[in-house]
Amino acid sequence: MRFHAAACAAALSAASVSAFSFSPLAVPPTTSTRHAHRVLAPAKPAFGLPSNSLVANTAATSNARSVTALNLAGGGGPEALDDYIQSLAGTESKLASKLGNPKLVKLAGVAAVPVSYVVGAAMTPSRRLAARAVGGVVAAVTAGGIGKSAVEEDVVRSCPAAIAKRLRELGVDDANIADGIALLQEDYGVDDEDFADMKTNVYAVYLAGMAKNPLARTAELKELANLKAALDLDNQQAGQAHAEAAASFYRDVTRFTDVSELDDEDHPDRVSLDKLLFLTERAFRQGGETEEAFTFEFSRVAKALGGLSIEEALDRAKDVARPFYERALASTRQKLTSGAVGPDMLGRARGTLGIDDAEAKEMHIEAFGKEVRVQLGLPEEEEDDDDYDENQDQRVDYSGEGVEEKLAAMKVAEEGKEVADTSGIKFQEGAFDTLSQLQEVLGLSDEDADYEIAAATTDYWRNTALSTLEDAIAKTKSPSKAWEIIQARQKELYLKDSSMKEMMTSMVMQALGRPLEKVNGFARVNNAAATYDGLIDAIAAKETCKEVLTEAGWSEFADFEATCFDPFDRASACGFLSNQDRHNMYNIFFMRSVRADEDGTKSISDESNGLMKELRGMLGISEEEGVGQVRAFFGPELQSALAAATDEILRGNTTEELLSNLKENVDKVIADFKLDDEMVRSYAGPLYNRAVDEIAANTPGGIPSNEEVETLASLRTLLGIKEDETYEVHLQTFGNAYKKGIKEALGTTGVIREEFRAPLDDLRSRLGMSEEAAKNIYLEAIGERMQPMIEFISNEMERLVLTNDQLAQKRGADYGEDYFKSGQKASGKLGLGTDGNIMNDIMNLIDFYVENDVVQKEVVGTKKVEKTLKEGDEEKTVTEEEPVYESTYPLTAIGMGCIDEQVAELCYRQFVVSSFTDQSPNAARYEASKSTFGGILGLTTDKMEEIGGNIGSMVYDNYITQSMTTKGALDQQDMMFLANIQSKLGISSEQGEQMLLDTQKKIISEEASALFDSIEITPEKVKEFREKCNSMGLDLQTDVGLTKSRLVNMFAMEITPGIDSGDVTIESADELAEIAESLGLTEEEGEEVIAGLITERAKGLLADTIGCMLRGFAPAAVESMEKLVQYAAFVDGDLGLEVEESNANRAYNLFESKDWSGVDEEAVEKQKALLKVALGMS
Repeated sequence: MRFHAAACAAALSAASVSAFSFSPLAVPPTTSTRHAHRVLAPAKPAFGLPSNSLVANTAATSNARSVTALNLAGGGGPEALDDYIQSLAGTESKLASKLGNPKLVKLAGVAAVPVSYVVGAAMTPSRRLAARAVGGVVAAVTAGGIGKSAVEEDVVRSCPAAIAKRLRELGVDDANIADGIALLQEDYGVDDEDFADMKTNVYAVYLAGMAKNPLARTAELKELANLKAALDLDNQQAGQAHAEAAASFYRDVTRFTDVSELDDEDHPDRVSLDKLLFLTERAFRQGGETEEAFTFEFSRVAKALGGLSIEEALDRAKDVARPFYERALASTRQKLTSGAVGPDMLGRARGTLGIDDAEAKEMHIEAFGKEVRVQLGLPEEEEDDDDYDENQDQRVDYSGEGVEEKLAAMKVAEEGKEVADTSGIKFQEGAFDTLSQLQEVLGLSDEDADYEIAAATTDYWRNTALSTLEDAIAKTKSPSKAWEIIQARQKELYLKDSSMKEMMTSMVMQALGRPLEKVNGFARVNNAAATYDGLIDAIAAKETCKEVLTEAGWSEFADFEATCFDPFDRASACGFLSNQDRHNMYNIFFMRSVRADEDGTKSISDESNGLMKELRGMLGISEEEGVGQVRAFFGPELQSALAAATDEILRGNTTEELLSNLKENVDKVIADFKLDDEMVRSYAGPLYNRAVDEIAANTPGGIPSNEEVETLASLRTLLGIKEDETYEVHLQTFGNAYKKGIKEALGTTGVIREEFRAPLDDLRSRLGMSEEAAKNIYLEAIGERMQPMIEFISNEMERLVLTNDQLAQKRGADYGEDYFKSGQKASGKLGLGTDGNIMNDIMNLIDFYVENDVVQKEVVGTKKVEKTLKEGDEEKTVTEEEPVYESTYPLTAIGMGCIDEQVAELCYRQFVVSSFTDQSPNAARYEASKSTFGGILGLTTDKMEEIGGNIGSMVYDNYITQSMTTKGALDQQDMMFLANIQSKLGISSEQGEQMLLDTQKKIISEEASALFDSIEITPEKVKEFREKCNSMGLDLQTDVGLTKSRLVNMFAMEITPGIDSGDVTIESADELAEIAESLGLTEEEGEEVIAGLITERAKGLLADTIGCMLRGFAPAAVESMEKLVQYAAFVDGDLGLEVEESNANRAYNLFESKDWSGVDEEAVEKQKALLKVALGMS
């Protein structure tokens, strides 16, 4: 009989409170019918605990104590079962308790059934059972009668308590516990679903009891797994039990504990909740759940415990697992030397506790770090330094009175401060082996192990290194001894060599930063003496540190200042100083370095210069800033000396003695102040520029006299300025005078005569300009003269080729083949128009350009040339490299903006056409000037070739068309004429061949169109056209443009007459293949065409044969069969004909009986055999 498990639960008082939030459930009275119970009972009880109504009913009739849910989970799983059993005592069947067997209780229930049923029951095989049953019936009747249904429900209600008792009696780890619990289902008559619910409720009670005890034990994981096995729960049932336990547990906890208190990780209830999460996570993982199932089930539990996200719940579960694994790691360290621990053992522990690899690695590193400290003789955990000096953040006031006393007091206090001696902290004997073994067990990389060792020991090494560096700076230790101590300390603390460079750099910067910090205090209050002395000491300290690092032999510190004194690195020795502080310190040192001699002349000694250079490196002061400091201080003295000397030279009458005296005075100033050449040049340049301006202003025509030129040369000598350094100022000052001279030399002809070239070169030298600058001025002057010439040619060209409307729109023309303003295509000889003539103007431009040497030759490469040399009587061939020159045009019409590219191309095109068609004596001159004119216009070589090619293509097209129209083919004379055109137009042989081919293709294509459009096309014309194309080397499909179907038709048209006449037979295969190949058909395509022709004609011949036989025309029938045999020979008789047998026999007999005289017997048999095959007779 089925009924809900809640009907079996024991009652609790309504006032009772559950520690696991097992909320009381409303359950109908025990006397209700099964149907009514199904309707009113809740769908899912909380762990099968009794409801309020049952508590009320049973409380009045029993002495069972009121038990809260907190009592149920008072001390772990077994204890929770005890309280659970006690809470169900009021619901246990009275009959069952008396009879001791639920089966007998059920049997006793027959008192409510008819007497015949009782008699029947009394006749059961078991007499003892029957007797007891009858006794039970009498007792029941005596007591007023008990219904059968009520008895069974009473028995079933006792089943949960029985399950709990069985677990307590045998224990969850008993080998027979699962079978013992399974038997209870039959004993109590519980169906599968209700029995599963009861076991699920018992599991939930047990789990809640385990969670109630906040102390987590790893043994509980196995205990929970045994419980699941004992109750024979599947993963789904276990998931349901965990979800119900979590929901009820959280409800009851929050009944007494505020939710905000559960944020405290140390609160007992929070610990219990986290333990429940841990047990749940482990149970699900060890149950073999899929990832999807785990996520679903665990999220249910997380949501029940206050709406946690699955991520937060997993983290809290891990927090419970971590202490277990930490104890395992601690045990590993303790038992390390015994050999009883290893990576496998830790792996099993991680698997049990659910510690993932990433978390395990973190814990392993932490454990290794603790062992490192132990091996150093230190506590496992580093103690926090709670001691705080409230004065350590106070800044020293460097202003006001008594500053020096304050600083002295600070120094005394600093020196008197006790520094903890950490030199005795080092690894114990055998520590290396212990740590190496632990590293292997924990599976740590060398990098991780080294980092932990460094983290624990670096500070102790730093203490030693810093104090040792300070001793070396104080000269109490030599640099070699200091490095020996530092290196030994490194070995004691197991620090790697690879990290020493960076660590030593840090220590050096710290050691050098301290004196700089102290000096900065003096500099801020303008204590120049203390600042200077402090910086001297800092420089000495730097040199000592460099010597220590030299002992280490590290090449990285060759540029010591750049490594340790980077002002932009806060960690460097000077990085803590502001830009203002650094420059202030340097300025003070600079001013203290300036000394006055007996004559009062101020200077800086070589020693001081060297110290300032060292200091610039330490303070991050650039060399430019250092030079600027010197210039700012000594510049006025140098400026005064150089200005006086310049003024004296400009007075004229410069002698060698004057130059010598002036130079001596300037050199003395430079030597006294230790000034460098760069500084002298910086002052000399502006003075020379001023002198050039003064001379130009006082010179008529802007051209200096020879004496003035000499004066400038003397001034350059005094100031130490090279001539090429003055080119720019001379260009700016005298450039216009030089251009004026060039324009005058051009005269009215526009060409500089040879006798004027040398004076122009002398003028350039006299004006002190470079050849390059003079050349640019020369090109500017030529360009100004050249511009109107180009503009005239451009305007004339537009007038010649554009219509009035186009001229009005200014170059809105289409420059295709309509070269001339008439709008018609080119005409005249060879189809080229030559209207208009601007050739004279173009040639004048070319002559102007060439005769003024504007065209330049540049070497663009080399070429190997073989030369024959004669040595004695022998000739010897040698290979030499000669330069390859290319003409360049520095001035172009396009580059000057006088003409646009389209008009330039048009001008060049017209020039080429005119030079080609001109028959006058100037033709050769025009021909030779084409490339020059194109270069002057600014056209590239490729563009000129393109234009020439277009013209040549048109000439080729017209000439070849005319020749082939009249003669049908080109002869030798035609080819010579084309070669001449090719030479004149500058067309390469490859271009000429291509244009010839393109023209021929065009003509043949037009001829093909005319041929196939004609209604008079014949096989002879087809053959003639094919052979013509073959002779010209043209492919009919790719070159002429015929389609494949047209080629097939040509082949069929050409061979059909031969097949019909019998001239083409099976022996003509080679001839047919040749025709097909010349048409561009493959062998297979040719055979297909032939087969199609034969098949078509064979069908017609067969019809003629049958028709003639029917009409009695035997000779005509035989004649048709003879042709049929002729066609059959091409395909071995297989013509694919369908012939009735009677017609076939009649035709064959007729053919066989014809006159065979004069025919070879073998041929006769062959023809008969072919006919038989053709007629389908064999």
